[in-house]
Amino acid sequence: MDKIRLKQPYLMETTDEIRLCAEVDRQGQGETIWFSAEKEYGVYLTAERADAFLVALLPTAMREGADLLCEGTVTKRLLYQINHYLIPMLADNLPELHRISVRARAQEGALSCAGAVGTGWTGGVDSMYTVMEHLSPGEGHYKLTHLLITSSGTFLPWKKTEILREQVAKAREGIATDLDGLEVVGVDSNIQELFPEDFMSFQGFRLASAVLALQKLFGVYLQSSSYSFDEFRFPDYCFSFYELAVLRFFETDNTAFYSAGGAYPRAEKLAHLADFPPAWKYLHPCIMVKGDNCGRCKKCVWAESMLYVMDKLERFSQVFDVEEFKQKKDWYFARAVDLKDPFLVYAFAQKGVNIPYVKRMRAMWKKAREEKESDSSED
Repeated sequence: MDKIRLKQPYLMETTDEIRLCAEVDRQGQGETIWFSAEKEYGVYLTAERADAFLVALLPTAMREGADLLCEGTVTKRLLYQINHYLIPMLADNLPELHRISVRARAQEGALSCAGAVGTGWTGGVDSMYTVMEHLSPGEGHYKLTHLLITSSGTFLPWKKTEILREQVAKAREGIATDLDGLEVVGVDSNIQELFPEDFMSFQGFRLASAVLALQKLFGVYLQSSSYSFDEFRFPDYCFSFYELAVLRFFETDNTAFYSAGGAYPRAEKLAHLADFPPAWKYLHPCIMVKGDNCGRCKKCVWAESMLYVMDKLERFSQVFDVEEFKQKKDWYFARAVDLKDPFLVYAFAQKGVNIPYVKRMRAMWKKAREEKESDSSED
């Protein structure tokens, strides 16, 4: 069986950041993978354990059927969970993944930890809902303290560092300022460039690896669930459906992981956010990371249509072009029906939207577009 060798992590300082690095030998070819953070967070980068690199490389190793040999120290609890539970579960349910073994020097015990409570920040419905649910002092140890933004597969690779810095600055100047006390930390990495994997299929591994790179900072990490718990299954195209079963096996003696918001479908989350003033200013469900909500992608169409049927769209005039929506409601409704969301279709019916009419309009627009494209190709 092939092997991937992972060496002991180490820290390297650059002009404006600190990198957590590790050498990886894959079929005789050496690479250096790294995670980086601003210098103020460098003290939390965890060179004592190879946990972050192990989790990041696990999907590639399992897909290639290559054992992982870690020369560095790995948290004993994490190593046990991965070998005895995570690998068998994934191999049994995802045909493209193979059973492998992970060998490492295991070490027990927690490292020093600031005990921060973090969640990934995108501005989307799931992300915003996690923020809303964990601001209350009543949450105690689970009260949110940090927003995490990473570049691990979520940004364009040739601009990922630039976009990451822009998003961190935007969050600091925006929602973190309004919600006094929240800090924003950005983590850059080259893992996706060197070991590319389909992000949607294995996003949880890459996000968890960024958290574990900072496990001396995070005592709790809240992974915003994209799907409700009753949608649990193991499709090979999307990690989010089964993250509930996986996250606990990423835990170390320092850091606990939770699938936050999975008790509710996204439509119900949005209904709660409609009464959350920070969402009126910062909700960003758009697939376009940079800039304003485009108002055209499926996520924008869904959110605007749902808020409209809730009679709450006006509240979001700072993030959506509400007047354009009103002028082109038929277009929005037709696009929304195409999404085949049962919650939205039911809400349309309650609102009195003429679904058959909307479908006819959609068919006409689709036919007209196809004819236009056909004419263009003939020219």
